[in-house]
Amino acid sequence: MRPAKLRTIIEELKFAAELKFLEKSKVLRVEQFVDGVKWLLARNPQEGKQIGSTDVWFIPNEFLPNKGELPLVIYYTFDDNLVNLLSIVETIYPPKNE
Repeated sequence: MRPAKLRTIIEELKFAAELKFLEKSKVLRVEQFVDGVKWLLARNPQEGKQIGSTDVWFIPNEFLPNKGELPLVIYYTFDDNLVNLLSIVETIYPPKNE
């Protein structure tokens, strides 16, 4: 059995700046969340949810509101070879797939 082809992960400048801010802000487990999402999306980017009929997808984390965490959401696009990480934000209103 051949191994699945992995897509290359590209962190756009906005994503990298937002991630750096979240790391400096000591957001809990942000690095682990991003590493897990990269692993997942390289193998199957359709694991996320598409926003309407756009090319933008998102993947939220599981969060614990009783620990004071806000949900993190990563926005991305992809093609047959690449996954472009566009943005990572903390939000109390994660998008809905419609």
